[in-house]
Amino acid sequence: MSADLLWLAAGRSHGFDDLVFWQDRGRRPFEAVAAAVTTVVLGPHASAAFPAELKPFIAPGLTLRKQLDYSDVLTSALGRAWAAADPGVVFVENPHSRLVMDPNRAPPAQPLQDLREFWARLARQRAGESGISFAGVDAIRPITFSGEDVLLEPADEAGWAALAAALARSHALGPQAYGAAAESVIDKVRASGPARGLLVISLHDTMNTKMRADGAIVVERPVADRLPAWVNLGNRGDENGEGSEVSLAAPALRRLALAWADALGAAPAEISLNRPYKGAHETLRWGQALAGQGDSGAVQAEFLREALLGPAAVAHLQQPGTDWPQGLEPRLADIARRLARA
Repeated sequence: MSADLLWLAAGRSHGFDDLVFWQDRGRRPFEAVAAAVTTVVLGPHASAAFPAELKPFIAPGLTLRKQLDYSDVLTSALGRAWAAADPGVVFVENPHSRLVMDPNRAPPAQPLQDLREFWARLARQRAGESGISFAGVDAIRPITFSGEDVLLEPADEAGWAALAAALARSHALGPQAYGAAAESVIDKVRASGPARGLLVISLHDTMNTKMRADGAIVVERPVADRLPAWVNLGNRGDENGEGSEVSLAAPALRRLALAWADALGAAPAEISLNRPYKGAHETLRWGQALAGQGDSGAVQAEFLREALLGPAAVAHLQQPGTDWPQGLEPRLADIARRLARA
């Protein structure tokens, strides 16, 4: 296993002030700024770090590049910079990798049974069976999106018991703390003053290419799965944002797309609605919670990672390797400032 992987110390807990970012953080308590907040940005996949509790179960061939590519790691710096640039934005970050328990999946009733089923399907896929889907059993996803191992399947029931204990402990320390922080933020914002519109954005990024075994991110996704040149906004509707059970009213979604296009200097075709992503669990949950409250609602924003990285970093990741580009913060901060002006 690479010594460069990102780890969190065993037992590391995370409170509200560890996970929530706002413009005057460190100078003013959140309660003092909540009345100004109009946008809550959630980062369910913003961290790539593994809790040390899982160290015995992580695949030995994993590299830092594979660990970070498995996450939406750019959304951490983007979300924090966005909150720093806009007093109306607050960012809430999951401290753990999506490996522990993906907050953007419906909470599974029996996560360990789902994980066993995932590995059973994976074995069939690796044996040559086609058409295998992991939908519905991937709240804990033990492989990368290129199909490489992240989590090792236990060899016996004692191993399963140890893995179950490590996952349960990690879940309490990370994803549960993130969920509690997000709920607390939204409750405090909604209680801070007269009724007003509130937008909840589930923030993501991904590439239009997947990784080869040598680390080069060059394997093109199917056309139907590719993002536009900047970002896809999903409200669970159609390509115009319309639908009977959308998470944000279609006119509000289209206004958001136009405002972001103007701020980012994007052409209309460079921002899509519900193509290819309609929005997952966070969008559904907060869309339902805010339904009927004017322009309030939820949207999933899936940025094309290539647009966030810039050409030099993309070229670096297209070469074989195990590392990750450095010095991306100024570019992400500039994009955040443009979003703040939208």
